[in-house]
This record gives sequence, structure tokens and C-alpha cells, in this order.
Amino acid sequence: MLNIDEPLPPLNWLKTFATAAEVLNFTAAAKSLNMTQSAVSQQIRLLEDHLQQPLFHREHKKLTLTNTGMAYLPAVQEALELIQRSTRDIFSPVKYGTLTLQVNTAFLLLWLAPRVKEFTHLYPDITLRFISINWDNDRLGMSTDLIISHGRGTWHNVEMHQLLTPKLRPFCSPKIAKQIKNGATLNDFALIDVIGNHQQWNDWLKATGNIAPNKHVKHQVDTAAASVQLAIQSVGVCLAYDELAAKEVSNGSLVAPFDEYVETVDNYYLIHNTDRPLSKTATVFKDWLLGDCN
Repeated sequence: MLNIDEPLPPLNWLKTFATAAEVLNFTAAAKSLNMTQSAVSQQIRLLEDHLQQPLFHREHKKLTLTNTGMAYLPAVQEALELIQRSTRDIFSPVKYGTLTLQVNTAFLLLWLAPRVKEFTHLYPDITLRFISINWDNDRLGMSTDLIISHGRGTWHNVEMHQLLTPKLRPFCSPKIAKQIKNGATLNDFALIDVIGNHQQWNDWLKATGNIAPNKHVKHQVDTAAASVQLAIQSVGVCLAYDELAAKEVSNGSLVAPFDEYVETVDNYYLIHNTDRPLSKTATVFKDWLLGDCN
């Protein structure tokens, strides 16, 4: 059994393992690493001896990962990526950095995507890596610089910044808007709720004193981006933040038929772990984003 106090395996062994595991061929790995096939095989064997477990099944002309190897590979890949990115970020000018951002799908599609060009114009050599998420319990990975999530803001050991005004109101297509005269006429249309939001249509109707629809025809989606698209296509009426619907309102594909809002306990938050410093690229992105949201 491996002693947890044993030194970590050398970095070059781990890099060789990750490369070989990706291509499942020691000869191809050797070519990629500019090594000999025997050197690759030896480093893998030394790593397996160090860990006291096999990482590969070696069959005739076939190489596959063991269960242990499959479990170990993602951790090794993420650690190597973090080292590479941190080295580049700390020792290279900021303009050559890479930013990895976990971002709520709706915020990415409805708010951030139309503004990315502005950021890339300011920092044309920063590489952006977006990973879409939906739920507020998604965690920051080792190699993630920042996260934009939707929820109550109850995460721990993180720094948080609210990005939007915490209130919702109805939006629909111009075609439907022409037919909505008051709250009662919502009876004629499906209402679209976003799963996971703490404020839904019932909350808006109650807060604004409008008459609740009798039919209770509702559709449910798991992202506000889908609710907005369904509203644009006249499938029904959605609830959305003004900031997320602004582009669609400006181009005429969405209309706000009511001025009344419902206050929300949810918001979109920019988050980063407090247990490690922000990278240079994360710092410039954070400053840009908060400046654009304020």
C-alpha cells in the first residue's frame, strides 16, 4: 500500500502517463514527447511501481487503462493544466494568458456572449475557455479561474459580486403582447417557468395583484435561455431579468407587457475561491465585467 507520506511522483512521469493515456500507445506517446518508446515504457513502469498499482493493461498490440488509471487520469490532467496555466500567467505578460470561466448557460448566451467581442478587443491575445453550468451547486475546479452562477449567494469560502438587478417581470413576443390587455388575458397563453428559480409565475401574480390564470398552463425549462427563446417563438410568456432580455427587447423580438416586477432572492454572481489568488487574466476579466455591470 502506498504511504501517503511518500514523495509525489516526478512531474515528467505524470506528463508521460497523461500523454500515453490520451493516445493509448507508447510509440505515439514517445513521438509526441520526443522520447524513445523504451523511455516512455520505463517511466510508466516506474510510476506504477511508485504507486504500487498498474495503470495500464498491456495486451498484444493493445493498450488500455485499468480502472485505477481511468480514475487517476483526470486528476493528473487537471494538475498539469493548472501548472502550465499558472506558469504562463505568472511569468508571461497578461495579454498572453488564458481564462477558464464556468458560467451559467443563460448568462453566457443572453448577457455575456454579446459583450465578449468588447473584452477580446481590449485583450486580443487572452484565450477564453467557457464551461457552461446550470445549477448553483456546481463547484469551482482546480483549473477554473472564475465562476458565474445563479442562486441565492449561499456559497462558502468564496468572494461574490452580484451582477444583475434582483427582480423579474414578464416578456413575450410582439405578437402575444398585442393580445395582452391585463393580467386576466394571460389565461390565453402558456406561462414558462424556469426550474430551480425560487420566484416563479405564481410569485409574480401574487406580488403584482394580477388575476391568476384559470387554466394554469405552464411549461418548464431548466435554463432562462430556453425560456427566452420559447417566448420569442410565441410559445408562451416568460419571466426574465431586464438585463438578460435587453438585447432581444432592443431588436424587437421581445416585449415587456407589464411594468410590475417581483423581487427575487436569486441573482447571478461572479465568484472566485478565496483560498487561492486570482490570476492576472482573471483579475482583468473581473474588473471588466464588474465595470460593465455597474
